[in-house]
Amino acid sequence: MKGGGFIGKGKVQVAYNGDTVLLRVRHVSTQTRKLKGLVAEFCRKEVAVNRPYFGPFEVRIWTSKLPDMRGAHDVDNVAKACLDALTGVFWRDDRQVVRLISERFTGDANEICIRVRPLDNELEPVPMDEALFSI
Repeated sequence: MKGGGFIGKGKVQVAYNGDTVLLRVRHVSTQTRKLKGLVAEFCRKEVAVNRPYFGPFEVRIWTSKLPDMRGAHDVDNVAKACLDALTGVFWRDDRQVVRLISERFTGDANEICIRVRPLDNELEPVPMDEALFSI
């Protein structure tokens, strides 16, 4: 993939750093269906991926909203819309996403950034007990 700054002048832009891709969405609607469509259309036309990968992925999503924005998206709705929009572009099925972090904060713009990173291996198993408190 390419390297350098953001590419694109519209509502969605993309930047590459090796196999890691960063998407910036500068138009945030209160309707996740519009978000999904906007990102999916941009990716189909502009993202330089020949075909989806088969391996595991990590996705991190940052949602910035203005202090007075009403109806801000829930982090889970943003994550679902983004994962659905990127299916068929980066991965064949969003089950390949093995690590997902989605955060929302008050910022100076209504925008979303999505970082997609393929992982070399599946994640190591974690004991499902009280040890999780120490992670």
